Order: sequence, then structure tokens, then C-alpha cells
Amino acid sequence: MNADSSRSPAARVMDEAIDLALEGRSPYPEHAAFIDADAPGVGGEIREAADEGLSVVLVAADGSTTILRPQLTAH
Repeated sequence: MNADSSRSPAARVMDEAIDLALEGRSPYPEHAAFIDADAPGVGGEIREAADEGLSVVLVAADGSTTILRPQLTAH
């Protein structure tokens, strides 16, 4: 087992996103929370990120991602 395998899928994708951003080619939003899709309380984490105006990169156990963007509403 290598050291990377002990990290969560979201942590691994976030590390990859940082490397890609340094190269100027990240496919992820600049201000985003990386969240494991199967984590306990995932709904609360998504809600908290949205309340903070962050996009969410939801990461499945296999490393696949879904990007959720907060909806801007006029007050």
C-alpha cells in the first residue's frame, strides 16, 4: 500500500487540481470544496459550501467527479 492510497478520493483529486492549476489547466472551479460523495454528512457539507458561495467537486470512490455550482439569486 502506498501513502497515497490512505488518502480520501477527494484529497487525491484536490491534489491533482492544485498541480493542474499551477500548470494553468485545471478543469475545476477556482473556489471549490472537494467533498467525498460517500462521506457521512455529505449533504451538510454541500449545503455549507453553497452557503459560502463555493462550488463543490463531489468525488466518488472511483475518483470520478461531479461539479456543483452555487446558484446565484437576487435579493
